[in-house]
Amino acid sequence: METLLIEFINTLDVSLKKFQKDMGDGSGFSRLTMSQLQYIDAIGALGKPAISDIANRLGITKASVTGGINKLIEMGYVTKTQSAEDKRVFHVALTEPGRQLVSAKQQALKEYGAFIGAALSEEEARQFEIILAKLVRLFKQA
Repeated sequence: METLLIEFINTLDVSLKKFQKDMGDGSGFSRLTMSQLQYIDAIGALGKPAISDIANRLGITKASVTGGINKLIEMGYVTKTQSAEDKRVFHVALTEPGRQLVSAKQQALKEYGAFIGAALSEEEARQFEIILAKLVRLFKQA
């Protein structure tokens, strides 16, 4: 079981790296670090979050997020605007290239899901979904 699980995780990792390579340098995806991709995902999920919202979601310091966001601004993936209500607060939003990255990732995940779903019977898919839900809960508790 353990060996098969490790093989499955490694296969997913290789598949994600292939997806990244297939997107190519034109999208800029291959230039991004894992942390930068996490920032983009968090911003996409939160809408127009404040720096502190991103830090809370990712469980890291505001200083780390600020540095990462500034780099993403330089790269053209996000914008940062000062709050009209509280001048100490800055909100971050995705630019069009940032939104395209989020969209491409969501599309790839849907394709992965469809690929896995097509390989399983209806009963296997139901059992797999139950197992995945259990694993997600465990990882979130850790």
